[in-house]
Amino acid sequence: MQYDLVRSGTTIRQLRIQNGYTQENLAKMLNIDRSFFSYIESGKRGCSVDLLVQLSELFGVSLDYLILGSTQDCVLRRAEFNRLKADMENLIIHLEMFKSSLEEM
Repeated sequence: MQYDLVRSGTTIRQLRIQNGYTQENLAKMLNIDRSFFSYIESGKRGCSVDLLVQLSELFGVSLDYLILGSTQDCVLRRAEFNRLKADMENLIIHLEMFKSSLEEM
């Protein structure tokens, strides 16, 4: 398997759209020019490892998924993210209940 600029760019584009970003606002977040980001999505340019790491963290996917299209790690990370989110929501509920019980004292 090797790095395919077009496939990687397509994956990045799909993730951007799924997460509700425009090229312009995502480029601003990443501190790059929108036209450069457009070249990345079209597969005309590659991007640095640093930029790939930023995208990986932003979208909650693995570098393997961004670079090679490997979905196994992506699915695992998404499941971990969903579990963590649910745990945090439960913790917030319990903390709010605890706070209310303290205020009643």
